[in-house]
Amino acid sequence: INNEFEHVIMSWLWGSKSNQKRKLEKKSGGASSPRKPSLLDQHEWSQDEIELLTDSRLFGPEDPKKLSEHLPSRVYGCKWKLIYSTFEHGISSSTLIRSSREFGGSSLLIIKDYMGYVFGAFASHPWCNPEPKFYGNGECFLFSLHPEYKVYKWSGKNCYCQMIENNRLILGGGSGVFGLWLDEDLLSGSTQPCETFENGRLSHDNHFKVFGIELWGFDESS
Repeated sequence: INNEFEHVIMSWLWGSKSNQKRKLEKKSGGASSPRKPSLLDQHEWSQDEIELLTDSRLFGPEDPKKLSEHLPSRVYGCKWKLIYSTFEHGISSSTLIRSSREFGGSSLLIIKDYMGYVFGAFASHPWCNPEPKFYGNGECFLFSLHPEYKVYKWSGKNCYCQMIENNRLILGGGSGVFGLWLDEDLLSGSTQPCETFENGRLSHDNHFKVFGIELWGFDESS
């Protein structure tokens, strides 16, 4: 196993162990050390517990709550900030990448195509890697929101988590295909089942035309 793949596995295992520890603490009613309460400590979810600093033109009313259940613990309780939108910032992958780099941290990419499908990805790292090679870790995942809600977590089969190549955004790969691929003009993309996430096709067809894109970041200081 190469060093890069080993690093991805260890990052993912560390997150899994942290989640297991948190669940045990919740069951026992105590914790070994003080920590900031997370949204998972609540007995019931409500939309008000997830604070979006800007209204979304792509999310459904229950979508943030659904996706929050799959986010890493370090962003629980963080305010969600819209850091890029094709509706507000124009259609430009360069602007998206620059906004992600300046904001830093993880992000949620939301896409709506002209068939009405809404889908996207959680990226563990900012979209700013200058080298055309895969990076990120096992926190990354793909998802579909509409017409069907489904989340595709990291399979552990490879470390093809996220990549920028000539301003094209890529998540997941293996055997010559990508789980999600966006062209540099952000007008079109493709989605296919891939080994990284063992996902289904996210859109109606393998190739899709983009209606709108939003990139959400997490204010970890909140």
